Amino acid sequence: MIDPNEYYAGGLAVRTYDLFAGGGPLTGDIDFYRACARRFGTNVLELGVGTARIAIPLAQNGCSVTGVDLAQAMLDLAARKIASLPPATAARIDLVRGNMGDFDLGKQFDWIVIAARAFQHLIEPATQRSALRAMHRHLRPGGHLVIDLFDPRLEFCLPEAPLPEQAREVWDPVTGCRIRRTIIARNNDPFRQLVSERLRLEAIDGAGAVLAAEETSWALRWTLRQEMEYLLELCGFRAVEQLSDFAASQPTYGKEQIWIARAV
Repeated sequence: MIDPNEYYAGGLAVRTYDLFAGGGPLTGDIDFYRACARRFGTNVLELGVGTARIAIPLAQNGCSVTGVDLAQAMLDLAARKIASLPPATAARIDLVRGNMGDFDLGKQFDWIVIAARAFQHLIEPATQRSALRAMHRHLRPGGHLVIDLFDPRLEFCLPEAPLPEQAREVWDPVTGCRIRRTIIARNNDPFRQLVSERLRLEAIDGAGAVLAAEETSWALRWTLRQEMEYLLELCGFRAVEQLSDFAASQPTYGKEQIWIARAV
């Protein structure tokens, strides 16, 4: 049985999560979501809140954010970050452990955000539909859903698609180490539209010695644009904008799928 969320269970992967997040195709996403708050309202639900990388800037801008995540280790890290904020800002963030595939918070929101491709960790279509219907119930009439996916490049979805030639490396200012993340194995299942990857993380000191290492995995379901539009329609949404990056570029094959949909 595939665990699509093993990566978020703890250890080096969670501790260094923020160092890898937010760059590359996600460049500019925090400012984009701040702009969404100005458009859609200040009462926000973030699903897959993770380390509160998005929730904290929204709260700093005056939003009230409820953040839901399945991974307790991510929520624990988020709570430590929130505890260091000014009390008035920290009070605007409420963390809840839960599964975005099926949840009931007993209230509605102005808008919902699912950042950093978190929706794609729902690897079964039935769970995707259940999640979207739960989101619809949690939006006020006319409320908005903002969701980020990767747009699959089909040559990388084939079973024999090659692994990346280079590992990703980031600098950890806390430990002074380089953190290297390498994809060491990948299984593409075109029938299920599923990619499963095994990853190795290493903390490397200035002399090149590996001080810590771990292996972990994740899985994501890829979704084509037309398929996503049908999913939204099926679950009570109407897509009002599609973008391919956080600079508001028009949809482009192989870039991000950034959807803004309204509950109808």
